[in-house]
Amino acid sequence: MKTLHKLSLAKRFSIFVLIALLFSSCHNQEVIVDQIPLNTPANTDIYITGNFNNWDPGDEKFRMTRNQDGTFSIIMPKGIGKLRYKFTRGDWTRVEKNECGFDIEDRTLNYGEFETIKNQVACWGDTEPMNCRQTVFVVKDFPANTPGEAVIYLASQFNAWNPGDLKYTLQKHPEGFYYINIAKQAECIEYKFTLGDWSSVETDGRGKDIENRKFCFDGRDTLFVGIKEWKSIAFRKLRNITIVLDRIPEPEKSGDRYFIAGDFNNWQPGDMAYVFKNDLAGKPFVNISTDQAIISFKITRGTWNTVETRPSGEDIENRTFICGQDDTLKLKVERWKDRAYKPTISKPQ
Repeated sequence: MKTLHKLSLAKRFSIFVLIALLFSSCHNQEVIVDQIPLNTPANTDIYITGNFNNWDPGDEKFRMTRNQDGTFSIIMPKGIGKLRYKFTRGDWTRVEKNECGFDIEDRTLNYGEFETIKNQVACWGDTEPMNCRQTVFVVKDFPANTPGEAVIYLASQFNAWNPGDLKYTLQKHPEGFYYINIAKQAECIEYKFTLGDWSSVETDGRGKDIENRKFCFDGRDTLFVGIKEWKSIAFRKLRNITIVLDRIPEPEKSGDRYFIAGDFNNWQPGDMAYVFKNDLAGKPFVNISTDQAIISFKITRGTWNTVETRPSGEDIENRTFICGQDDTLKLKVERWKDRAYKPTISKPQ
């Protein structure tokens, strides 16, 4: 009985030691944001969110303290293990992005590895990128049988390996080479070139598929690459169309921007690749390249809540345009879905 009693005491002591070690291993972790984009709205609140609060982007318990030196900080609750987190300004539309405005991986840290962790935010989801690093991909060597009218496309994981994505077509320089500006969307990318379809993807010169090309954004301004051979020289014939907003409702805000959304961009209402610019006369216009015989589309101010409507406020049918009839289309927008009806105005001539 005495032996059993001693073993019992030994077990109790071991448990006590383990508990003491456990509590002593819990750490208060300080997290600091010491740099934010210059275009961050004044007096903004910054939150930390992660696997510790069910990824609530505006959790008041995790609103960071604004310090006199311009930094933001928070002492995380005691814990052990790995922390996964991101910074927001209160909701997921204002979560941090990389310097080119694309999603980033979750940040991670191990409790107690360092007493203080410093972080820098490059961009927010609702602000324009200010320091986007881009690399120009230049194709100087390509197959001699590449058709003169053909367009070369770049397919990658960031465009879901779409072999004919019109957003990622290479431009042809007057000197004969092709090029495209690629913004940093991840630390490294994989990609291939096509003539618009996987049946016309690049090959190794003997007709065999090649491994995906790889590139890591390392500060280089220019990357020179060569294409040895196409699997076939079948290509997509593109047409260029200019759409002009000839008459629009009188703007209520000077910062209004107009977008075109259609079957050529998966009906994205605020796609920055299809934002209208102003010509020299002040009229909004956008250029579209397509290989479709007919395109369908609508005009928005960035969301479906701001789409064009009839003067009564009722939805309009999708606009359509038969490609090849003309290269310029002038439109009249009667009303926006979120605004009262006002007579349209003609833009300056």
